[in-house]
Formats: sequence, structure tokens, C-alpha cells
Amino acid sequence: MTTNQEHEPDGELARVHYLPSRRGESAPAVSDAEVIEGEIVTDADYNARQRELAKARLALYRKDAVTVYRGVRTAVTHQHAKTVYRHVSYVAGGTAIVTKRVWESRTNARYERMIATFEASREWDRLEEWECRAEQARERRHKRRMDWLQAPGRLAKAAAVGIGTVTVLLLVLGFVLAIASRDAGLILAPISGVISVIKWTYWLVVGYFSFLVGGLSLLAVTYLHGVGRKAGKAPSWTVPLAPRGEVVNLTPSIVVAALRDLGIKPLRDAIKDDADSGARMLGMITPYGPGAQVEITLPPQVTVSQLMRVRERLAGNLDRKEHEVHIECSPDSERVFTLWVAHSGALDQAVPPSPMLAEDFGPVDIYRDRMPWGVGLKGDAIELNLLQQHLLLAGLSKQGKTAAARALLLWISLDPTSKIWLADLKGFGDWSMFDGLADTLIEGAGDENFIATCDMLEAAVAEMGRRYEKWRAMGRKGDIDRTSSQVGSGFEPLFVVIDEVQKIYTCATEHPEGGEIGGDGKKSRAARAAQALHDQARAVNIHFLEFAQNPTNRNLPVLVREGAMIRASLYVGTESIAKMALGEAPVDTGAAPHALRAGLDRGTVVLAPGESMDLPGGATHVTVRTHYISTEQGHDIADRAKALRTQARPVIQRDLLTDVRAVCEEHDQEAPRAADVARWLRGLDAAWKPYQDLTGEALAKQLDACGVKPGSKGGYALVRTERVRHALAERDVTDEDS
Repeated sequence: MTTNQEHEPDGELARVHYLPSRRGESAPAVSDAEVIEGEIVTDADYNARQRELAKARLALYRKDAVTVYRGVRTAVTHQHAKTVYRHVSYVAGGTAIVTKRVWESRTNARYERMIATFEASREWDRLEEWECRAEQARERRHKRRMDWLQAPGRLAKAAAVGIGTVTVLLLVLGFVLAIASRDAGLILAPISGVISVIKWTYWLVVGYFSFLVGGLSLLAVTYLHGVGRKAGKAPSWTVPLAPRGEVVNLTPSIVVAALRDLGIKPLRDAIKDDADSGARMLGMITPYGPGAQVEITLPPQVTVSQLMRVRERLAGNLDRKEHEVHIECSPDSERVFTLWVAHSGALDQAVPPSPMLAEDFGPVDIYRDRMPWGVGLKGDAIELNLLQQHLLLAGLSKQGKTAAARALLLWISLDPTSKIWLADLKGFGDWSMFDGLADTLIEGAGDENFIATCDMLEAAVAEMGRRYEKWRAMGRKGDIDRTSSQVGSGFEPLFVVIDEVQKIYTCATEHPEGGEIGGDGKKSRAARAAQALHDQARAVNIHFLEFAQNPTNRNLPVLVREGAMIRASLYVGTESIAKMALGEAPVDTGAAPHALRAGLDRGTVVLAPGESMDLPGGATHVTVRTHYISTEQGHDIADRAKALRTQARPVIQRDLLTDVRAVCEEHDQEAPRAADVARWLRGLDAAWKPYQDLTGEALAKQLDACGVKPGSKGGYALVRTERVRHALAERDVTDEDS
């Protein structure tokens, strides 16, 4: 209640505000006799005080809002919060991947995508093939749906028959019990027991339902998380950044100063006497990949080779490590080169994952496609042409040689027409994913495997001769094209591969048929076979791939290594060994696998591709940071390759006697060793499982059971081709009589 009260006759009237003592009560009335103590304020003072209180409250509200905002921002941007969000993203990404897989397995999406790809590339044969596959998949899906529509009726009928049958059996059992015990009450006892079991099972499932659902949900989330994490399905801002060194900008003055202080007197004098202080030596400095590059023209009396000898000092002058400075020689002048300088620490970052890890990668066509091996120092993708190319890869142990080599062969295996003969003379399981994928797989060292590897090389030479004869008999000329190298043509791309090849050239094993297997001269059976393959094999689609440690004239003879068109090397100890691995020309023009950092540059390869790649500026080599594919990932790719081969090569029923006669006549042998025939059979059809684990001893037993008695010579079982023909003729007569 508000009243006006006059305190002094001549004073200023003031408005008095009375406040209630309790909520809901009105202000008490004031009589003239009551005396009230207080301060008399004007309306202006009251309003000003209220505004001050409002400002104070607003300041408190603002402070509270800022506190809440800072707390939320800290919580959201904290590393733990990013970790939680990253793992949630893995689950979400894994769910999307699994959903896509299920969708593609239940629809024609995959087929439609492949059809669109082949239609865009105008590959009409492949387009027609995939259209047929899509139609077959559509028919199978329709059949499954019709089966599902008919399933309820069938299930109901089966359930009725089953319940009736069980009921009758239980009643019969009850009658037997009643008669045996002379108690009519036991007639329904079996049925009551079954009902009790069903009731107990029901309550057990109900009681443990939450545990079952929780356990299955946990397993599902764990699986989805693993799929998403493997695919890297998380926002980049949630992934912790790897530490990087300080980035120092590359400027003309820094480059000139670095060149001036190299200790090369003609270069220092030329920069000192130049009116532009050496700036005219430099072209434009441009960003390139994870660094920058500049073209430099040296003054007279200074060559690029002089700079390459002091590359470590040049890197130090540029505030970089030696491997972060790259010199590319010009093919036109000894005084012109391109200097590329990486950002500090950029080359210590992880290499991007291999494109082959994508689940939809493949099939590949070795005639058309190139193998994505890795990235160059500047970040450019490095792709190899492996068709009709022999390859040599060398390097010291523990530098990533096997992983780099295995990636090449995994890509080759994704071409369903390719055939692989593989010898791993270490036998540590690094190549185990090729079991069932390679037509020939030898694992481990020892005399037995050295002999088998030598036989494999000589069989490749014999295969080379057979292909030449067949090509001439067909009246064909020129290279073997894609159409002529399909599955079953006899001219499929064949890759003969030996890992740890230095062991075969240094072994002292005598071949059972006579002659030394190892050695570095013409007496070595392995070296002679390798040289023959290098000389002529690639013309008939046979390729020889060698992977060696620390090459020398003793363990990698000149006549073997010089035949490789593509040569590559990981870290090696000396420049002389680098020249043995790559050849003298690449090393003389800057290739330096001996300058790589042991252990730190694992998987980094100096590549001299020959004519298989067109390098910029006519360069003779390129440094490649290869994509890493683990053994587990290699098994996944190999499984994908096996599936592609199964699709490309329909499994047919094979006849052992017919196949034995065919391979013996194909190799023009009347009494070959059973072990050789078993190897020929393994290469005849990779999809026919009975042949893939076949040995010479097992083959001899199977032939004996078919009426073909094996021969013997020098302790080795022989297959007499004439006896095989006789057994086939007798079987045909028996079939006609029956």
C-alpha cells in the first residue's frame, strides 16, 4: 500500500513505500500516531538504485554464463572427450560399413556399380560379363524370396508332423512304463516330463534374457568398433596429431647462404663477386608437396656431383636433416639441378594406407592397371607397370624388404588371370597368405627346398620354351595381348618369385640329377636358369622377381642381377653395394640407398624403374615411401584374390588320369618324376582343391589305385605316360561294355 504523508508543514512531500511482512498479506495501515524510522527517498533515487541492482544481477548472470561456456568448451575439447567421440565415431562408422556390406550382399548395388564402371571405360566384354552376373544374382535372390514365402507353410507342416510324432512316441513310452510298472498313471508321465522341461527352459531363457542381450550387444558393438577403427572412420579433429618439428621457411637468402657455406671455393667466390649476391642462380621457389623446391644454375667450375658429395652439409645449412633434402639432376646440364627441401619432420609422418586395403579394390588388369606401391618424397603417388618386367629388390635385413615385396605380389594376385610360382627361402610365414593362391609354394631353407626351387626355375625355362613353340605353331606374331592371355590360354601372366634369393646362389647343394645348384658361374643350374628367364621369358608373359639381402658378386651374380628391368633397394651399407643393387648409372646420378637411415627409413625404397616409368626431367631414379601392408591385412587381400579367382575360374570336375596324360604330353615327357607331375597338376587348375596339396608320393599312390603302376629311378617315383594311356584305354572299354 502506498500513501503520502506530510512530515513537516513546510517540507517537501515524499512518497513512502510499505512492504508486506508475509507473502500474500497487504501492507499494514499506518495511523497518525505511529512513528516510522527510515530513509525518505525520491522516485529518482529509487529507480537509480533499482538500475544499479539490475546491473549487478546482470553482471553475475554474465559471469555464470561465461563460467558455464568455459566449462563446456573445456569438456568438449579435452583430449578425453575427443577420445570418447573418436570411439563413438568408430562404432557409427563400423555400423555404416556393415550396413553397406549387408545392403550390397542383398541387392544388386555392387553389380550396378561395376557395370557403370565398365560402361564408362567402354570395356564391353567385361560389361557383358557383369551384366550376366547381375542377372544370375537377381534370379538367385528371387528364388530365395520365393523360398521365404513358402517357408511358413512348410515350417507349420513340419512342426505339426513333428509334434504329432513326438506325442505318439511319448504315449507309446508311457504305455510301456504303465505296463511294466502296472500303474496307469504313468501313461502321461513322459508327456508331463517334456512339458516340465519346456517350462524350465522357458524360465531359464527369461531369467537370463538380459544377460544374453547384454552380451550379444557388447560383442556387436566391439565388432562394429573394430570395423570402424580399421577403416579409420573418425573425424580428423579427434585423431591426435603426431609431433612435428619446427617448420623453417625456405627463402632465397637462406638458399644462397647454404650454398655459399658448403666449402666449395669456386661457388663461394662466384656468390661473393656476383652483383646480386648469388640470387640470379635461383629460379622461383614454389611449394611442392610437404616442402618447397627451387631450380638452381651453378656457376662455371661447379657441378652437381660436387654438391651431392656434401649433401649432409647442405642439409645442415638449411636447418634440415640429410634425408629431408633432395637433389634432382637435370638431364641437359651438369650445372643445373632442382633442390627440394621438406618441411622439418614431414618425412617422419606415417605413409598413407595402401589403396589395396579398400574392400572394393580389385580385380585388377595387369595389362591396363599400375601397382600403387607408395608415395614419393614430394607426396606424389608412385605406380609401377609390372607387365613383362623382371624385378630385383635388395636391402639389408629388418628394413621392410618383405613387406614391400609382398605388396607387389598381392597386387599381382588380384588379377585373376595371373599365375604365381613362389619360393620363400626363409620360411618364417611372411608369405603364408599365398597358400592356395600360388600354384607353387616353397617355404623354408634346406637342401630339399633348394632342389625344389632349382626345379621351379628350370620348369619355368621349360614353360618358356613350350610357350614359344605353341605361339609359333599358332602362326601368331608380336606380343601376347590381353585376349590371348586369359585363363586356360596357356599364356597367362606367370610370375616366378624367389624371396631370399641369395640363398639359392650361395648354397653348396648338389642336384640329384647332377650339377651344382648354387654358384656364380655357368656351372650353377640356378644361375643358368635365371639368366635364361632374363633373356627371353618376358616376351611370352613370364616374369622373374628376385628379393635379396645385401647383394654382392658372390650371392647375386652379375649375369643374374643385370637382367632385371626394374631395380630397387632399401637401406644398404655402402655405395658399392648400392651400385650392385641399382646399377652404376642411377647411383652416379644421385640414387643413394646407402644414405638412408637404418631402422628409421624402414620401407623406404630407392627405385630405378628403367623404362617402366617416365620420371620427370629424365631422372634415373625415385625414392619411394612404400605403403605398409601387415601380414593380417595381406591375408585379407589374399582372400579377396582367391574369391576373384573362384569367380573367374568356374570349378569343374577333374579326371586324374586325363589330367596326368595332358600335362605329360604338354611337357613332352614320357617318364617324368611324380613330383614334377604333381607340380604341373597344381598349376593346371588353382580352383581344384585335390591338386593343391598333392605331392609326388601321394600322386604315385593315387595312380597305383587307378591301375597305373609307378616307375622308379634313383629313388624317385616316375610316371610312365604310356601306362597312363593304357589305363585310360582299358577304362573306356570297360565303360562301353557296361
